[in-house]
Order: sequence, then structure tokens, then C-alpha cells
Amino acid sequence: MPIDHIDSWSQFGLSGLVIAALFAFCWFLVKEHKAERQEWITAYREQSSLMDERQSETNGVIRELVAVVREANKR
Repeated sequence: MPIDHIDSWSQFGLSGLVIAALFAFCWFLVKEHKAERQEWITAYREQSSLMDERQSETNGVIRELVAVVREANKR
């Protein structure tokens, strides 16, 4: 928690406690957003890997089709 001593904020009354709560809330949001960005990066990398595999497979199939068409044209 970014605020170690909530008692020091209480000397400013209710407004001090509200400010401390807002600081804590902002810190929590930043921490959660950072974790969420890491999840996004992981998901993006997995998706990219799957797309690379699919593209390689598609390229292989197209190469095979090209070979078949060339064989057919030779006849």
C-alpha cells in the first residue's frame, strides 16, 4: 500500500482521509491495469504464434497445390 500511516492523514480530518483513500484507489487502479496489460501481452503473443502456425500451414498447402498444377500443365 502506498500510504503506510493512515493515522498521519487523519490529522487533516475527513478531507485528509478522503485524499488518502483517493491516493490508495489510484495506486490500486494503476497496479491492476499493469497486471491487465501483462495479460494482454501474453494473449497477443499466443494469438500471434497461432496465426504464424496457420500461415505456415496455409503456405505449405499452397505450395503443394502449385506443384500439382505444374504437374497437370506438363501433361
